[in-house]
Amino acid sequence: MKRWVASRTIRNVALGFLSLLLLVGLLSDWLGARTTTSAALLQSGLESAAAPELIAWWMLATRDVLAVSATATFIGALSGGLLGTLAIYGHGGVGGALSRLLGFVGAFPGLLLVGLFRLGDPSHGVLALLGALSLLRTLEVAQLVRAGLLEALLGDFVEASRALGASRRWQLRAHVVPRLARPLAANLLQGASALIGLEAALSFVGLGLPAGVPSWGGGLAVVAATHRVLPLALSAGSIGLTCAALYGLGASLAAARLAPEGTAAAAPLVALGAAGSGS
Repeated sequence: MKRWVASRTIRNVALGFLSLLLLVGLLSDWLGARTTTSAALLQSGLESAAAPELIAWWMLATRDVLAVSATATFIGALSGGLLGTLAIYGHGGVGGALSRLLGFVGAFPGLLLVGLFRLGDPSHGVLALLGALSLLRTLEVAQLVRAGLLEALLGDFVEASRALGASRRWQLRAHVVPRLARPLAANLLQGASALIGLEAALSFVGLGLPAGVPSWGGGLAVVAATHRVLPLALSAGSIGLTCAALYGLGASLAAARLAPEGTAAAAPLVALGAAGSGS
């Protein structure tokens, strides 16, 4: 009981913190309109920025980081879900190629991947960053969706429902989607945590967002050699707390207990059998 209460408290704190970041990102343009300093000067002048400029930079950096991670997560979820669904047809075809491609990209350093994407990038790094992050998430989500679909479609409840005359659409709605939704949501949250850290690392070494675009990693690179504690703590703390909140929320969702197979999972079969006997 105490463990459940602690887990629920951590989940609520993480949701509150992420909601605050989302609100700041949505209102950053309006809240930061009081300062006349441009976004590029806000980041380059962090070493000597006053409190109002520092707050304005943090709000704009929060908006940019959340936009990049959310976009890459959304693209990865859509394309990875589609690719993973197609990959269940044949182990040696698309499925085998997907497994080999995932292993290759997993062993390929993210810094080099972004560096390759930046060659000829007209956006000075924005499209390269989004492309690399989206590709990494696409392959991981595709592997998860493929494994989840194969496990669910070969389950006992799917075989039993097929014997009772259930359609493929009913099986997907009653068995496959509920069993895939929870691990997929947990993976997307933990993947977003990894994207925040990776984007910060890339921006820190100059391979992420352009220098004129505020970001937590770019700001950390500006103040890393200085002795100003507040900008350094704000940049590093934002990265660490956001990664921890997203990862903790995903871990809490993954660890949540599913309904027993004999109750919630068997209920659709009982309803299906009753409908079949009634007809």
